Amino acid sequence: MSLLQSLKTLKNKFSSGSPAVASVTSSVQTPQMQSDPLLMEVLAAALSDAGIAFERLASCIQLPEGLVLAVQPVTTNVIGEGRVRTCTRIHAWHPQYFSQGISEYQHALGPDEAAAIAEGFAQWVKMDLVVLLDATRDVPRDCTVIEMKVANGTETTEGDEFAGLARFRQVILGPVAHLATNPPPKKKEAHPFCPCCLFTESMDAFHAVLQTDQFLGVRLFASRDQLGVAAADCRVNGEDFPAALPALTAYVEKWPQRGLEFRKQYVAIRTVSRAAGVADEAGNMPVSQRGADISV
Repeated sequence: MSLLQSLKTLKNKFSSGSPAVASVTSSVQTPQMQSDPLLMEVLAAALSDAGIAFERLASCIQLPEGLVLAVQPVTTNVIGEGRVRTCTRIHAWHPQYFSQGISEYQHALGPDEAAAIAEGFAQWVKMDLVVLLDATRDVPRDCTVIEMKVANGTETTEGDEFAGLARFRQVILGPVAHLATNPPPKKKEAHPFCPCCLFTESMDAFHAVLQTDQFLGVRLFASRDQLGVAAADCRVNGEDFPAALPALTAYVEKWPQRGLEFRKQYVAIRTVSRAAGVADEAGNMPVSQRGADISV
């Protein structure tokens, strides 16, 4: 079955069933980025399967929190019988938190093109979307957060949204994808792997961007193959960020020997003007109390 036939079948199945999610009202100025219509249907199905409310607009998908999504194809490669590798790209915007927009690639493998694309979107919903949704909330709800005070953390420039307030950078840590072929050693690691590790081990590489107010989506990946060869990859807003590779590769050398292993995570970095330990207007404590406070 061709990709077009597979996606049309999925579209018919999705459209004919009872709505699984609530409709929302349009409330933001949608960006001028056109989605591929069939890929938008697959992304809508992935959101529906996860129980996430959304509205399908003419060229994008909008979530109740104001997050707007568009999706486009990149490449499809047949690498063997019943093995297809696909790459798509999801663009995300939010009118308040990242109006400039960010994007990220979805790489996936499946028995055919349609299945690979669907798997890539399902993983994006599970790994990335949870981070982006927390990044559109005053107080993140689902992810661990590291909060760091910027060294020159008081802004007094007239008209600056942070004027007269201390500036803090929040690192919103998404779920970690972790695979290892061998069981962990009986002897416990000095510092067992946790959601903070990939970022804290490579944090020095992000020192310059942590000093800015730019919203960043960061993909962290580190691996070791069966022969013990380490590899790493890092993307910031979908683009290569080679400065982090030496630190991520050095981090791999600290892992106990477990054969083939990889660790992968998506994180968001944003600026807030509320110090850790200070309640918001609703009396909620910042979720960063579950993370760590670090000066940079």
